Amino acid sequence: MESVHELSSIVKLVVINTHHKFLNMSEKLHLLIDELTIAARGNNVPIILVDTLEKLTTASQDLATYDRFAFDTEGVDLSRTGELTVATIQGFQSKKKETPIYVIDVQILGCDVAYSKDSLSLRSILEDPSKEKVTFDCRSDSDALFHQFGVSLNGTFDLQIFDQAVRIHNGETSPKRNPYVCNGGVPFLSDMETVSKRYSIEASLNKSTAPHRSNINIWKQRPLSSTCIQYAANDVHVIKQLWYEMSNSDVSNLLMQRTIEHSRRYESMFRDRAKEVKFYLDKEFVMEEHAIVTESELPADHPRNMRDTPSYTIQKWNKAIAALESRTPNAYNDVIFILQHDDWYTDAGRNEMKRLATKYPFTSKQRFRIANPPSLVTEEEYEDYKEYEEYEEFGDYRDYW
Repeated sequence: MESVHELSSIVKLVVINTHHKFLNMSEKLHLLIDELTIAARGNNVPIILVDTLEKLTTASQDLATYDRFAFDTEGVDLSRTGELTVATIQGFQSKKKETPIYVIDVQILGCDVAYSKDSLSLRSILEDPSKEKVTFDCRSDSDALFHQFGVSLNGTFDLQIFDQAVRIHNGETSPKRNPYVCNGGVPFLSDMETVSKRYSIEASLNKSTAPHRSNINIWKQRPLSSTCIQYAANDVHVIKQLWYEMSNSDVSNLLMQRTIEHSRRYESMFRDRAKEVKFYLDKEFVMEEHAIVTESELPADHPRNMRDTPSYTIQKWNKAIAALESRTPNAYNDVIFILQHDDWYTDAGRNEMKRLATKYPFTSKQRFRIANPPSLVTEEEYEDYKEYEEYEEFGDYRDYW
């Protein structure tokens, strides 16, 4: 294990002899705290590495007293075939009271112990729908738990989904796919680092320095390094802090209910798919943010603000539509931009643009070019086909590129 000087400044190392019997639960927990401690809100959050049956039994007895948990897992290319080697969990009830974070070494304990059906283990907590597991994007976790260990994750409250509910509550429009745009037409999900910054969570994440960024197999190397233990615990710590901060938003019953419903969808989204999800092959499927509520379902007095600045391709699409609808003089320039960029806009998008253009009073030459859009050209080549009598209607031809 690295020295304490190699750890983040928010962490300190504590070493205590753990071999004691005939102790009550509180005494056992104190003796289990032989790993790391996160400094949070002026209090120390104990991190307990669980790598023996005795420690798992004590941890399970403690966790059984809670009804809500922050939960996360780590592994090597985590998926149904990517090894899940660590499960991290923290029971919590009060914002003021800091409770132990258990980093459970699934690889050392083995499936029959870590997820035992016959004795105290994680299985009963993870499968119990009445025990709320607060997660952040639990899809890969659920996929791995089921296909590797036969554990059906149930009863999650996923903060990646709740983030959308809070944004909509604050006036943002529901995410919506633009079927006409190739690049930028799909609304992407926000990762935990992005969401934590929105709420100024003090134990901020820096995923760029995650242990697996420099060594993809680090989560199956033993013994677990203190860096790995602290990283795994910090994820769960941030999930707990996020839950408290986001819960203060007081979202409507509709948005809360949709968050719960879509958390159930997250549990099965990867797990129940016939073909294994691979990020590099299914990036759009993995990254797309689906609306949990439609605009028409929101009450008339619901605040509505503009969503984040749309991508350049969507801005250009919206500009062309607005130009046709308002019949601005240089609408041709906006329309031809869409038709020329076949790598930016879908066939459906370009066909829709041509259909809308039929309602605009273009000249015969402009109509011909809309039906047969010229390829993108350089400024020098532009003179070869420019119609001088239409130049004012074209606007600045450099807008084409």
